[in-house]
Amino acid sequence: MSVQRIINSRLFLPVGSGILALYYTLPFLLKLSWWGGRDWDLFTTMAAVPVGSILDYGQFPFWNPYLGGGNILFHHPEVAVLSPFILLHLLFGAVVGLKLQVLICYFLGFLGSCKLGERLGLSKVASLLVAVGYFGSVYFALHFAEGHIPFTHFCFLPWLALFIFRSAENVKFLVGAGWVIALIVLGNGAAIPLLYSLSFLLLLLFLFSLTQKQYVLLQNMFTSMLLGLGLAAVKFLPMVIYLYQNKWAGNPDESVPLSALGSIFFGLKHSLYEQLIAGQVWGWHEYGAYISPLVVIMAVAALLTAWRRHWFWAVTALFFLLLGLGNFGWYSPWALLSNLPGFSSARCTGRAFQFVILPVVVLGAYGYDMLKKQFHSHTRRSLLNTALGISVAIVIGTNLLLAWPIMAGAFVQPPENVTRSETFRQVIDEHPQAYKNYLANRGSLITPWLSAYHPSRGLVDITNTVHREYVLSGKVDSLTADYTPNRIEYSFNAEQRGTMVIGMGFDPGWRVGDGRELTEEQGLISFKFEEGRNSVVLTYRTPYFFTGLIVSLFSVVVSFVVLFRFRKHGPG
Repeated sequence: MSVQRIINSRLFLPVGSGILALYYTLPFLLKLSWWGGRDWDLFTTMAAVPVGSILDYGQFPFWNPYLGGGNILFHHPEVAVLSPFILLHLLFGAVVGLKLQVLICYFLGFLGSCKLGERLGLSKVASLLVAVGYFGSVYFALHFAEGHIPFTHFCFLPWLALFIFRSAENVKFLVGAGWVIALIVLGNGAAIPLLYSLSFLLLLLFLFSLTQKQYVLLQNMFTSMLLGLGLAAVKFLPMVIYLYQNKWAGNPDESVPLSALGSIFFGLKHSLYEQLIAGQVWGWHEYGAYISPLVVIMAVAALLTAWRRHWFWAVTALFFLLLGLGNFGWYSPWALLSNLPGFSSARCTGRAFQFVILPVVVLGAYGYDMLKKQFHSHTRRSLLNTALGISVAIVIGTNLLLAWPIMAGAFVQPPENVTRSETFRQVIDEHPQAYKNYLANRGSLITPWLSAYHPSRGLVDITNTVHREYVLSGKVDSLTADYTPNRIEYSFNAEQRGTMVIGMGFDPGWRVGDGRELTEEQGLISFKFEEGRNSVVLTYRTPYFFTGLIVSLFSVVVSFVVLFRFRKHGPG
């Protein structure tokens, strides 16, 4: 079979996406049971806790007692409880399940990018160039190797864009876009992926609408956002209320020097351990965003040839380049957006650079097709087409070669055999080891502080000894306690009435079965007890869970009614 027939085959893009996904994740799969360092430790724990809550305790995963002295779980923006990906974690465990999640997300990201390219009128080769140039960039390899599991949900961005661009043809694509947004929220992507994906598409569609002089797609984007957030309201509603009540300060003054852009976009030194920017605030995984100079040349050719057709891609890339530079003045996009919800809690300005890569790669793909067409009538057609094909091969090959060592450096720790204690307690370690502590039924007071997290809280004395409870007043003896994720039970005799503080973070979702009042004592749960025998059962449930569930169920019904009505009666 000729090369051209293979390329023209309907299986070319899905099979190619599968091969690429396997290549990129093979370093993970070759160390399938190994533990990851850096942020893998944290996100493996955050994936393991829901699994343990369900399988070990038969409880719905509302609360996480294992990180920072106790924190929210279900409505944490970066925890997936109702996502299809949790099935992988339930079946294979958190360590293997997360690696399979990366594999699947690579496949979805590559295939979605290819499908989007075709919808934009690109050839199959040009669409493949978009896929590898964007989702196969070192940007994602660096974040995945670092352990940034939420970034896997950027795989849905090309699908969301595809469905919005097709939403004017058929209402099912508008509903599909809503479900894609819901998957991002219900998964790990309710923070950075949701914020940046929606910002990127809103800007792109606004500029695109100016070129078309009609705003149907922009209107459909807002409709799909409303539907998607309604579908995910069971998580989104309590999450937004919680984040409003517990604001997380961003970094409005952060910036990236202009002198670093060469290393960021065109340098070939990319690993988790690079230090290529003077005064670099974050690890290199927050900056690296390689774009092949050959892609840039092809993008420039596309703009010079058809500026009026493609200008909105260039303007979008420029905006996110300026956003990624951070605060270089009161008029900078980062400084202005830092006053808005979502961006007011944002940090790591380099996260905007992926939205420089995507428009530039799309323009480069247009440039490839334009040059291919022009070479068709040239006297040296064969030679020029060969040179163009070699250029595409260099672009794809460079991204593949850069990504492999990055991905291969993620897992350096063989699995350990850890004995699980029947009794839960909080511990302080010299360095973060949250997953190992989880396996031992220990809560880690030393752990990274992420969005929606309180600073670590626990009952710690001046000798750094961690206590499970403390009698603030009164006198207690013969005390027993049983800790499970959403339920804590105390039984004790009290010689005198008083107040007890327990080493678990306070949250409004905690309740006591007998109706006694719970109060907050320096971030911890506190309750009063009476003289005599006391049995205190504390349970946790995410506030506004059932309110959000009602909205989600209503939105599900609406989405199916719309699809059914369209199928029966057509678009009119």
